[in-house]
Amino acid sequence: MDAIRVLSVGVPDAAVVQLRRTLEAAAAHFQIREKVLMKSIEKLISEGHVTKSFEPVLHHIRAVGNVGAHANDERVDQETAERALRFTTQLLRNLFEVPGELQLISGTSDDSSPRGRR
Repeated sequence: MDAIRVLSVGVPDAAVVQLRRTLEAAAAHFQIREKVLMKSIEKLISEGHVTKSFEPVLHHIRAVGNVGAHANDERVDQETAERALRFTTQLLRNLFEVPGELQLISGTSDDSSPRGRR
């Protein structure tokens, strides 16, 4: 929510830093707390929490977050930050929402449930 808030007031550099922190928090949820975010990303993939095809997305979020966090002449524009936000939202949905939805489906798929009798 912090990323959305600062993005809405036109501070894309701050938004991508918050998105990078979101990656760190997602990894920590799975007990992955490497000092270097790239290593945490690799562990998320190797442990099967994220598919290998999603790796470029994670590195994109990490890289633009790094640009936003460091004082130099390079800036993150609004479009890049919005793209990183969409990617982060997709990641969070895949890590947290989809498994819960699949669990609901598997829990109601037996013949005794109203859905099973269709």
